[in-house]
Amino acid sequence: MSSVSGTHDEAEFRPEAAGRGPRPDVALLQRAQRGDRAAYGQIVVLYQDRLFNAVLRLVGDRDEALELTQEAFTRGLMNLKSFRGDASPYTWLFRIAVNLAISQLRKVQRQRTFSLDHGPSNGRRGDSDDQASGLIDRVAQDRNESPPQRALGRERDQAVLDALGRLDAEYRAVLVMRDIEGFDYQQMADILGLPLGTLKSRLFRARLALRDELRTYMQ
Repeated sequence: MSSVSGTHDEAEFRPEAAGRGPRPDVALLQRAQRGDRAAYGQIVVLYQDRLFNAVLRLVGDRDEALELTQEAFTRGLMNLKSFRGDASPYTWLFRIAVNLAISQLRKVQRQRTFSLDHGPSNGRRGDSDDQASGLIDRVAQDRNESPPQRALGRERDQAVLDALGRLDAEYRAVLVMRDIEGFDYQQMADILGLPLGTLKSRLFRARLALRDELRTYMQ
């Protein structure tokens, strides 16, 4: 799987005018619900790279991310009836994938090492003046800098990813979802099954934890 760019969910497809039926990706999933396996295959092709990159940011291992991504698509196929159209197909699949990733991280209690060579997911994050999330944002951006600046920037960005790998699974998940994938708070709360207030509190604590890990680079 290779990295592809794209902004978060509702931006992939937009009907030309209201009243012309569901979005193409929703229509594909509805066809899959009626037994069209080829339609589900198109959903896989459409989202496999993006979902893989998001999972990779969570688990920090390419082989593990590939396995979890494949498992997410398999579970999606087995549970097509659970798609009700109240979320985009990508959000529905991401919910499956992130729960698998968190379960895996809880089972394997080791520090995760991330690499800049993995490639970013290129999600769109929400507005924030938080320094830690701003550093994560820079990890997902291309920069036109001089070689010395790029070397320093790469060292800094790798420090961010290393710090991300040291966080608890729940903290890592909300940071990836918000600051890399660009989910809004309500989407995150729905995906994780949390009250909105609890979700915001967890994200706040996650950013504090990341800032603590990055204390040297925050100075």
